[in-house]
Amino acid sequence: MPLPIAGDPQRDDSPDAAVVVVNYRTPNLVERCLASVRATQGGLDLQIVVIDNASGDGSAARLRQSLPDATVVELEANRGFAAGVNAGFRHTSAEFVVVLNPDTELAPGALAQLLGRLREHPRTAVVAPLLEHADGRLAPNGYRRFPGLFTIALDLCIPLGYARLATRLPHPAAMSPAALRAGARPAWVCGAAMAIRRAAYAQAGDLDEDFFLYFEETEFQQRLARCGWTVELAPGATARHLLRGGGAEALAHSPHFLASALRYLRMRGVPVAVSRAVLAVSLALSWLGLRLIACLPAKRAQAGEQARAYRELLGLALRGTAAPRG
Repeated sequence: MPLPIAGDPQRDDSPDAAVVVVNYRTPNLVERCLASVRATQGGLDLQIVVIDNASGDGSAARLRQSLPDATVVELEANRGFAAGVNAGFRHTSAEFVVVLNPDTELAPGALAQLLGRLREHPRTAVVAPLLEHADGRLAPNGYRRFPGLFTIALDLCIPLGYARLATRLPHPAAMSPAALRAGARPAWVCGAAMAIRRAAYAQAGDLDEDFFLYFEETEFQQRLARCGWTVELAPGATARHLLRGGGAEALAHSPHFLASALRYLRMRGVPVAVSRAVLAVSLALSWLGLRLIACLPAKRAQAGEQARAYRELLGLALRGTAAPRG
């Protein structure tokens, strides 16, 4: 009889789950995130691992001091979120691995819901909670189909987004709030908070570390689907998500989003020149729309700041310049 592998649920000493958080200069958010994990832990035996992506700001030392029950692993270089998650899998042994962004906070009972769904459905590779914005509104984190050029362009185009909301047209890919709450099966889920089955991860392979940030979980879930695994939502589990930590950075898409979108579309067979041209048009429309909104006195400060951010994104799209790493 073969010996069970590390993380095999047959082992009596195997933890119920591992929790992996990738940190880059956000120790305060990591502490809040893991405080929420402890609050929902109940009687679960958890391995808690924080991967520090070469923050270089004392984050790792602070987290070792404030989180004595966690293993803090310092990487020599910041190679991005996918590299951090892969390192988290290498430093854990549990069969179920819960990956959390530092800017997420689990609601009570969420862990039990996520792990219970994985135990009950052996062909499910990933289970995600419902995500909420800081104000409690439901965030779209389940999608009916994988992204394409049209859906990414739509997400980057603020005027088209306003028009869609005004006419109450559904998003072409995002699941409706009713479908999310009903637990309808998505094609893929946002990677801000997700429980992953190690056996599925091992079969599909590591997250692609050529994605520095964004789209790594999307491409990973495509590989899972090709291997015959499914992805689910657990509507009884919720997590609060502060986009990019909240604050000014949440006003516009990250340059890393644009760089990863172009790479993802190239992997899907869309020529780079076509992707850059279409996404540049979307970004230009967003910049023009925000400049108009900034003419309103009450909106001047925020819309002006957003306009500057979208102008920078437009420049990156036109030049084809990669986003800075770090």
